[in-house]
Amino acid sequence: MLSVLMVVLPLLFAALAPLLRKREQALFSLLPLTGVCLCLLSGAALLFPERDLYSFSIGANQVLAADAITRFFLQVTSGLFLAVSIHAFFWLPTAQEHSTHRAQGIRTMHRYLFVMFLLAFVSMMNLSILAAHFGLMWVAIEATTLTSAPLILYYCTEGALEAMWKYLLICSLGIGLALFGILLLAYAGKISSSPPVSLSFADMAAAGATFHPVWYKLAFVFCLAGFGTKMGLAPFHTWLPDAHSEAPAPISALLSGALLNCCLLAIIRVLRLAPEVVLPFCKTLLAVLGTLSVLVAAFLIIRQRDFKRMLAYSSIEHMGLCALLLCYCHEALTTHVIGHSITKMMLFLLAGNTLVGFNTTAVRSVTALFTSMPRTGLLWLFGLFAICGTPPSPLFVTEFALIASMPPLLSLLILVLLLIIFAGMSATFISMATGTPLSAHAEREAALADADSEKLTIVPGAAALTILVLGFIAIFWMKDLL
Repeated sequence: MLSVLMVVLPLLFAALAPLLRKREQALFSLLPLTGVCLCLLSGAALLFPERDLYSFSIGANQVLAADAITRFFLQVTSGLFLAVSIHAFFWLPTAQEHSTHRAQGIRTMHRYLFVMFLLAFVSMMNLSILAAHFGLMWVAIEATTLTSAPLILYYCTEGALEAMWKYLLICSLGIGLALFGILLLAYAGKISSSPPVSLSFADMAAAGATFHPVWYKLAFVFCLAGFGTKMGLAPFHTWLPDAHSEAPAPISALLSGALLNCCLLAIIRVLRLAPEVVLPFCKTLLAVLGTLSVLVAAFLIIRQRDFKRMLAYSSIEHMGLCALLLCYCHEALTTHVIGHSITKMMLFLLAGNTLVGFNTTAVRSVTALFTSMPRTGLLWLFGLFAICGTPPSPLFVTEFALIASMPPLLSLLILVLLLIIFAGMSATFISMATGTPLSAHAEREAALADADSEKLTIVPGAAALTILVLGFIAIFWMKDLL
């Protein structure tokens, strides 16, 4: 029944949002309150590992369930949402006060609508993770698109509107391809089993070894293209830079740190069904898309002049690395997922602070970050090294393990691309950190001070500490891979 609560509880709190529209403190409190509840519910598996706490059935049909990998993704999503919701509680009033968007004077979404859609969004992410049926999983992933699209439109600008429609159209097309892939999976099971298997994960896993290889290959191609679109794999990534750059900072943090993981989990579930004879084909296809994603990200990062878009391209890079880890070093995948999720959440929240202070995402307009926003600047520097896999970041361990496990030529290519990405992101940060401080102006100085305040750097600071701890732990956990 805990699984039902993780889906229903955010929706119940979302229903309260319109009733609190005139009481902003109570309205904003719904977010961390929901986050605390979800963390307690997802953390119950750690306290009672031997008990099946998340299974839910209707009659003989299992609807929701959680194995080890599901519980991991559930805990990551819940933890990220709690961190983002705490930050949003302080960020929303500050952002409103200082007009945080480049388009001055443009109104923002009503706060209660923002809270409603955000809570519905996390509910649908939980449903996509807990679903025990391919059909329900597909519905939930599509629902994450519909609930998160209005959040991208928070600033109500032409750029945000374009990004929202691009996100809706491209991701809906991708999810449509995934639906066709699931139907092909059903057909592969139908012609290989008597009676035909259902679309439940348990039935499909039991019959997976007998799937017709040709039909499974076709199904995997469509599922990878469909869920890969939502995951941000190249060449299906075109929606991601616009959506992440136009969305408010808390939403960008969740899109990159949590939503992409839900789609990665969907691909993992399809891959788990692969008959032994088609595994080389599936892994080769994953490796090609993964390498292409890192290549595209490297090329675009070195040319980037918008720091939020730079972080978006970094997400494409790391989803590509996750695809490669699935092929060559799946033991390191979970460590990479949690390392990327926390680090990218921290960086997007810091990007939001920078946007509040400087009222722009243009790199050339952000100067003397260490002087203007010292807390944010130091955390930016730490996050830069962490996301690029510099020790003691957990991403250093996973990237090292990946490169060591790949064929020599491919590992050399990935290493060169990672160095290019590091150089490009470093150049961007150096440009932001150096230069002449802004001229004295009371209003701007107040914005910089508020954006760099202790309350807006608590969550990024806690994330930085968590990354350090995870980095040292990862070295000991994965010493056999190094």
